Amino acid sequence: MTGPFPDRSDHDGGFTLLELLVALVVFGIVLAGLTQGTRSGLTLFQRQRAVLSTSGQLAETDQLLRHIIEEAEPGSQDDTHTLTGTAHAIALRGHVPTGIAPSALARLSDLRLSLEGHDLVLTWLAHRHAIALAPRPPPRQAVLMPGVSGLEISYFAHGQWLASWGADQLPDLVRIRIFPADEPDRHWPDIVISPMRARHD
Repeated sequence: MTGPFPDRSDHDGGFTLLELLVALVVFGIVLAGLTQGTRSGLTLFQRQRAVLSTSGQLAETDQLLRHIIEEAEPGSQDDTHTLTGTAHAIALRGHVPTGIAPSALARLSDLRLSLEGHDLVLTWLAHRHAIALAPRPPPRQAVLMPGVSGLEISYFAHGQWLASWGADQLPDLVRIRIFPADEPDRHWPDIVISPMRARHD
């Protein structure tokens, strides 16, 4: 004869304390793996976005510098030294893009590329052919690329690369190396430009 409550068999539903502990440990391991994977994915995404942003800035800077140096004015016998430079800065007379110049007549400018702090900066001022009766306006500046730790410029002529340039004529090539601030021991691809205007003798 059985009592008022039936006996519970060993196969009734439910979990033991040990099974719950094992399940919690497994769940914790899975959650930690997912968290680490998500964190790694976000870090990789941020790095890729930074690389793409830098690549875009470098491409725009490359295009702008090519435009300016390719159109550098060679000057004349009475007007020489239109391009001078050191290993860390270059100054030349050239044409700024239409979108930068306030007017078509002001495109011919005296330009300077240099490193200001950690910014690659282009400075320009409209070139004047005659003696000015009024004071010249202040030069304009544009940051081409932030986050730059170094700028190295060299000039090719007579079969060799030179660290500076001060000759009457334009160099055959200008090479610009830009070093990123986050990797100062490396540099982005060289920007090599050939001034294409006719040279005077």
